[in-house]
Amino acid sequence: MKIITKNWGEVDAWKIGSYLDAGGYEALGEALGKKPAQEVVEEMEKSGLQGRGGAGFPTGKKWSIAAGASSEEKYVICNLDESEPGNFKDKSIAENDPHRIIEGLVLAAYAIGANKGFIYLNGNFYEAGKILEKAIADAYEKNFLGQKITGSDFGFDLEIFYGAGAYICGEESALINSIEGKRGEPRNKPPFPCECGLFGKPTLVNNAETLANAAWIMKNGPKEFAKLGVKDSPGTKLFCIDGAVKYPGLYEAEIGASVEDLVELAGGARVGCEIGLVQVGGSSGRVLDGASLGKAPGYGKQAELAMGSGSLLVIDKHQSVKKLLQSWIDFFQRESCGKCVPCREGTFRLKGIIERLNNGNFDKNDKEDLKKLVWVLDNTTFCPLGKFSVTGLKDVMELGLVRELKYD
Repeated sequence: MKIITKNWGEVDAWKIGSYLDAGGYEALGEALGKKPAQEVVEEMEKSGLQGRGGAGFPTGKKWSIAAGASSEEKYVICNLDESEPGNFKDKSIAENDPHRIIEGLVLAAYAIGANKGFIYLNGNFYEAGKILEKAIADAYEKNFLGQKITGSDFGFDLEIFYGAGAYICGEESALINSIEGKRGEPRNKPPFPCECGLFGKPTLVNNAETLANAAWIMKNGPKEFAKLGVKDSPGTKLFCIDGAVKYPGLYEAEIGASVEDLVELAGGARVGCEIGLVQVGGSSGRVLDGASLGKAPGYGKQAELAMGSGSLLVIDKHQSVKKLLQSWIDFFQRESCGKCVPCREGTFRLKGIIERLNNGNFDKNDKEDLKKLVWVLDNTTFCPLGKFSVTGLKDVMELGLVRELKYD
C-alpha cells in the first residue's frame, strides 16, 4: 500500500497541473467547501496518525490542542529540517511531490484557524528549496494559497524559512527560536508551542511526512487509514534504508513490518557483506544484533522497537564498531547547542574517551568515566539530544560488541 509515494515518477514536481491531474487539492476543496474546521480535526484524531518526525505524538490531538487555543493569530510550521544522519525522506517528498506538503499545511491551518505558515527548510536542500519555491508560487496563482482559497472565506499565506542545517532545530521549540532570529536551542516546557509558540502565539509544528498524509486521510477517510499498519501504529511509513544492502534507498511500507522484512525490501545484504548489526532511527536510534531483527518498529509504549525517524543503517559484520562509535559521538558533540552543561561538556568528554578507544589508549579510568558520562547524558540533559547521543553506545555496551566496553 502506497500513500505518500503513490504518484512519484508520475507527478512532475515542477508542475502544479500534474498534481491536479492526479487528484491533488481535491481534499482541500472538499474540506473548505463542506467540512467545519472541527470536523477536520476530528477526522485526523480518528485516523490515529502519529507524528512522523520521530516522537510519534498523536497528530489529531496536537491539532485539537492548537485549535482550542484562544488567539486571533496562529501559525502552522512544516518541519523540514531533517538533519539526522541517514534520513532523506522529507527532502525526497519535497523533491518528488511538493504540493502534497502544501495541501497538508493548508488543511492543518484551516483545522486550527491559522492564517500564516512557514516551511522550515534545511538550507542545505538546494533542489528541494527551488522546487518548493516554484510550488508555492503556483499554489498562489491557482488560489490554493492566499485569500478566499477555492472560493471559501479562508485565507492562508505560506513562505519558506531557510535554516542553517542544525540538528537541534529539528526540535520544535528550537526551530521556533531560529525563525524568531534567536539561537537555535530548545525552550522550557510548558508552555508548549500549541499554546505559546512563534512570537508568543499558538503554533502547530508538524513534520513534512506527517503533513503529507493529511490530504489522503481527508479524501479516503480516517477509517481507511486506520486499517493500515497495526492497531497502535496505523498507516504507512517512509523508511530510509542504507548501508550494507543491495539497493539502498527510500521505501514506503505499512507499519508492522519487521526490521528483517525491511532489510529484504532493500534486497538484503550486499554481495560480499554479512549483516552484523542494524541501527533503527538514525544516529540516535537503537542498535540491534542478528537475534533481534524480527522486531517491528512502531510508535507508542506497546511498540517492540521505537520507530524514531524510520531510517535503517545496515552494518556489515566486518565493520569496525569502534569507528561507528566515533562517528556517532563526533556528530552529537558537534551538534550540541551548548545550552546545558551535561550535554555541552559530556559529549566533549565522551568524544575524547572514544578517540582514545580507537587509538589504543583506553584504560580502566576511561571505562569508569564512560559509565558515569553515559548515565549523566541519559538522565540529566535539558533536551533529548544528550540522551540520543548515548543510545547506540549503550546498546553496544550491553551487547558486548567491543571487548574494552564489556560490563564486568
